[in-house]
Amino acid sequence: MRQDYKEIATTVVNDPTNYKVCMVCGSIVDKASPTCPDCLAYRFETDPNAVTDRAVDLAARPQHAVSHHDTLE
Repeated sequence: MRQDYKEIATTVVNDPTNYKVCMVCGSIVDKASPTCPDCLAYRFETDPNAVTDRAVDLAARPQHAVSHHDTLE
């Protein structure tokens, strides 16, 4: 079952050091990922404040894009 965006954002905000923001598409990905699973980019913003800001921003708006998670269901 798909998690609600607000639940995911809460997880990210509670520990932003484990995540990074893709500088191409804006997705939040696990810090261990070498590339973005959505756009395959390899440039990331790792600043915890930027990660937290992006998580809050994404949680506040409706989903418009199809992510790789949507194709797994």
